[in-house]
Amino acid sequence: MAVFKIEKSEGVWFDYPGGGRVKLRVPTTEDFFRIHKESVENRPYLHEEEGKPPRVLNYEVPDNDKAARLTNDCTIMEWENFFFDEEKKKPIPCTPENKTALMRMTDPSFRDFVNDKVKALDEAQQAKVEAETKNLSTSPSGDPA
Repeated sequence: MAVFKIEKSEGVWFDYPGGGRVKLRVPTTEDFFRIHKESVENRPYLHEEEGKPPRVLNYEVPDNDKAARLTNDCTIMEWENFFFDEEKKKPIPCTPENKTALMRMTDPSFRDFVNDKVKALDEAQQAKVEAETKNLSTSPSGDPA
């Protein structure tokens, strides 16, 4: 018997070096399907083969920039205590545009931080699933379920 737990990640807070904190989550399969749907355009083209009637087929044209923006937006859930200036007078709002701006800065420190933490979350999530699967695959008597 297979038992599945469907969970939507609420995200995990991480302290950012130098101040502030960021709430991150691993994108779900549903997120990736939505991002693909929103960032790929299907365009028709005429396919001709000798001796056969022409057919109209489609090909996908990805918008990688849009896919990256959508991925950043669903991965970075929110942040606290991020500021535009040293005097901490103007907070940086956690908007899709600002998420992308921080991920694309010349200084890779924010991008590396996010990527490292998301990788750690993904690995922890995989280990949890593997442990749960292992526990479900054997019964208390040691026989396979």
